[in-house]
Amino acid sequence: MSERFAASDIADRAEQALSPLVVEAGFELLLCTWSGADGRPTLQVFIENPGEEGVGIQDRVAVHHAITDYLDAEDFIPLAYVLQVSSPGLERPLKRPEHFETQLGKLARVRTWEPITERRNWKGTIHQVDGDIVTLLVDGQEHRIPLPAIEKANLVYEPPSKGQKRSGASRKRRR
Repeated sequence: MSERFAASDIADRAEQALSPLVVEAGFELLLCTWSGADGRPTLQVFIENPGEEGVGIQDRVAVHHAITDYLDAEDFIPLAYVLQVSSPGLERPLKRPEHFETQLGKLARVRTWEPITERRNWKGTIHQVDGDIVTLLVDGQEHRIPLPAIEKANLVYEPPSKGQKRSGASRKRRR
Protein backbone atom coordinates (compact mmCIF):
# COMPACT_ATOMS: atom_id res chain seq x y z
CA MET A 1 0.00 0.00 0.00
CA SER A 2 1.35 3.42 -0.89
CA GLU A 3 2.18 6.01 1.76
CA ARG A 4 -0.63 8.20 0.37
CA PHE A 5 -3.31 5.61 1.05
CA ALA A 6 -1.81 4.42 4.33
CA ALA A 7 -1.82 7.99 5.72
CA SER A 8 -5.35 8.58 4.47
CA ASP A 9 -6.55 5.28 5.92
CA ILE A 10 -5.07 6.00 9.36
CA ALA A 11 -6.54 9.53 9.41
CA ASP A 12 -9.97 8.32 8.25
CA ARG A 13 -10.04 5.49 10.81
CA ALA A 14 -9.01 7.90 13.55
CA GLU A 15 -11.78 10.35 12.59
CA GLN A 16 -14.44 7.65 12.69
CA ALA A 17 -13.22 6.22 15.98
CA LEU A 18 -12.50 9.49 17.79
CA SER A 19 -15.44 11.64 16.73
CA PRO A 20 -17.88 10.25 19.35
CA LEU A 21 -15.25 10.66 22.10
CA VAL A 22 -14.53 14.25 21.10
CA VAL A 23 -18.27 15.04 21.00
CA GLU A 24 -18.71 13.43 24.42
CA ALA A 25 -15.97 15.77 25.70
CA GLY A 26 -18.04 18.74 24.42
CA PHE A 27 -16.22 19.54 21.17
CA GLU A 28 -16.45 18.82 17.46
CA LEU A 29 -13.86 16.89 15.49
CA LEU A 30 -12.89 18.89 12.40
CA LEU A 31 -10.48 16.30 11.00
CA CYS A 32 -7.48 14.09 11.68
CA THR A 33 -4.21 14.02 9.77
CA TRP A 34 -1.37 11.52 9.75
CA SER A 35 2.12 12.64 8.79
CA GLY A 36 5.81 11.97 9.16
CA ALA A 37 5.84 8.23 8.57
CA ASP A 38 9.55 8.43 7.68
CA GLY A 39 10.66 10.53 10.65
CA ARG A 40 8.39 11.28 13.57
CA PRO A 41 4.90 9.83 12.94
CA THR A 42 2.19 12.20 14.16
CA LEU A 43 -1.57 11.87 14.50
CA GLN A 44 -2.99 15.37 14.61
CA VAL A 45 -6.57 15.79 15.82
CA PHE A 46 -8.17 19.15 14.98
CA ILE A 47 -11.07 20.15 17.25
CA GLU A 48 -13.55 23.01 17.35
CA ASN A 49 -15.57 24.40 20.21
CA PRO A 50 -19.22 24.60 19.06
CA GLY A 51 -20.82 27.94 19.86
CA GLU A 52 -17.57 29.34 21.23
CA GLU A 53 -14.70 31.25 19.72
CA GLY A 54 -11.43 29.38 19.66
CA VAL A 55 -10.05 26.38 21.46
CA GLY A 56 -7.81 26.95 24.46
CA ILE A 57 -4.98 24.88 25.87
CA GLN A 58 -7.24 23.45 28.60
CA ASP A 59 -9.68 22.32 25.90
CA ARG A 60 -6.91 20.53 24.01
CA VAL A 61 -5.66 18.87 27.19
CA ALA A 62 -9.18 17.66 28.06
CA VAL A 63 -9.66 16.13 24.59
CA HIS A 64 -6.17 14.61 24.67
CA HIS A 65 -7.07 12.83 27.94
CA ALA A 66 -10.44 11.76 26.53
CA ILE A 67 -8.92 10.01 23.51
CA THR A 68 -5.53 8.72 24.72
CA ASP A 69 -6.83 5.67 26.59
CA TYR A 70 -8.98 4.66 23.64
CA LEU A 71 -6.08 4.95 21.17
CA ASP A 72 -3.81 2.92 23.45
CA ALA A 73 -6.43 0.20 23.97
CA GLU A 74 -7.45 -0.10 20.30
CA ASP A 75 -3.85 0.07 19.05
CA PHE A 76 -4.88 0.42 15.39
CA ILE A 77 -1.72 2.43 14.68
CA PRO A 78 1.00 -0.25 14.61
CA LEU A 79 3.95 1.96 15.59
CA ALA A 80 4.99 4.61 18.08
CA TYR A 81 3.63 8.06 17.23
CA VAL A 82 3.02 11.52 18.63
CA LEU A 83 -0.57 12.57 19.38
CA GLN A 84 -1.34 16.27 18.90
CA VAL A 85 -4.70 17.85 19.66
CA SER A 86 -4.95 21.22 17.94
CA SER A 87 -7.32 24.01 17.09
CA PRO A 88 -7.72 24.68 13.37
CA GLY A 89 -6.07 28.09 13.73
CA LEU A 90 -6.07 30.94 11.24
CA GLU A 91 -4.83 28.73 8.42
CA ARG A 92 -7.38 26.00 9.10
CA PRO A 93 -7.06 22.76 7.17
CA LEU A 94 -9.65 21.93 4.53
CA LYS A 95 -10.53 18.37 3.56
CA ARG A 96 -14.24 17.71 3.06
CA PRO A 97 -16.72 19.58 0.84
CA GLU A 98 -18.31 21.27 3.87
CA HIS A 99 -14.90 22.62 4.94
CA PHE A 100 -14.54 24.38 1.58
CA GLU A 101 -18.23 25.45 1.43
CA THR A 102 -18.02 27.31 4.74
CA GLN A 103 -14.96 29.22 3.46
CA LEU A 104 -16.26 30.44 0.06
CA GLY A 105 -14.57 33.68 -0.98
CA LYS A 106 -11.49 33.07 1.16
CA LEU A 107 -7.92 32.54 0.03
CA ALA A 108 -6.66 28.93 0.14
CA ARG A 109 -3.49 27.01 -0.64
CA VAL A 110 -4.01 23.59 -2.24
CA ARG A 111 -1.46 20.87 -3.06
CA THR A 112 -2.52 17.92 -5.24
CA TRP A 113 -1.11 14.39 -5.25
CA GLU A 114 -0.42 14.58 -8.99
CA PRO A 115 -0.16 17.56 -11.36
CA ILE A 116 -3.38 19.00 -12.77
CA THR A 117 -2.71 21.08 -15.87
CA GLU A 118 0.99 20.76 -15.10
CA ARG A 119 0.88 22.08 -11.53
CA ARG A 120 0.53 20.62 -8.06
CA ASN A 121 0.50 23.80 -5.96
CA TRP A 122 -2.36 26.28 -6.12
CA LYS A 123 -3.16 29.49 -4.29
CA GLY A 124 -6.48 31.13 -5.00
CA THR A 125 -9.93 32.11 -3.80
CA ILE A 126 -12.40 29.33 -3.04
CA HIS A 127 -15.00 30.14 -5.67
CA GLN A 128 -17.37 27.18 -5.73
CA VAL A 129 -17.92 23.64 -4.43
CA ASP A 130 -19.93 21.22 -6.54
CA GLY A 131 -20.03 17.71 -5.07
CA ASP A 132 -16.41 16.62 -4.84
CA ILE A 133 -15.09 19.38 -7.12
CA VAL A 134 -13.58 22.55 -5.65
CA THR A 135 -13.22 25.53 -7.97
CA LEU A 136 -10.41 27.94 -7.18
CA LEU A 137 -10.14 31.37 -8.76
CA VAL A 138 -6.43 31.87 -9.53
CA ASP A 139 -5.35 35.05 -11.34
CA GLY A 140 -8.87 35.53 -12.67
CA GLN A 141 -9.17 31.97 -14.04
CA GLU A 142 -11.29 29.15 -12.63
CA HIS A 143 -9.55 25.85 -11.91
CA ARG A 144 -11.60 22.77 -10.99
CA ILE A 145 -9.84 20.42 -8.59
CA PRO A 146 -11.37 17.07 -7.53
CA LEU A 147 -11.28 16.55 -3.76
CA PRO A 148 -9.68 13.07 -4.05
CA ALA A 149 -6.78 14.70 -5.96
CA ILE A 150 -6.02 17.05 -3.04
CA GLU A 151 -3.10 16.01 -0.83
CA LYS A 152 -3.33 19.04 1.47
CA ALA A 153 -5.39 22.23 1.60
CA ASN A 154 -5.66 25.10 4.06
CA LEU A 155 -6.76 28.70 4.33
CA VAL A 156 -4.15 31.41 3.85
CA TYR A 157 -4.18 34.03 6.60
CA GLU A 158 -4.46 37.55 5.28
CA PRO A 159 -3.62 40.14 7.95
CA PRO A 160 -5.81 43.23 8.00
CA SER A 161 -4.42 45.99 5.83
CA LYS A 162 -3.48 49.36 7.32
CA GLY A 163 -6.51 51.39 8.15
CA GLN A 164 -8.69 48.29 8.38
CA LYS A 165 -10.16 47.82 11.84
CA ARG A 166 -9.18 44.62 13.61
CA SER A 167 -11.80 42.57 15.35
CA GLY A 168 -11.54 42.16 19.10
CA ALA A 169 -10.80 44.58 21.86
CA SER A 170 -9.10 47.81 20.99
CA ARG A 171 -5.74 48.56 22.51
CA LYS A 172 -4.36 51.85 23.72
CA ARG A 173 -0.91 52.90 22.67
CA ARG A 174 1.66 53.32 25.38
CA ARG A 175 3.56 56.56 25.44
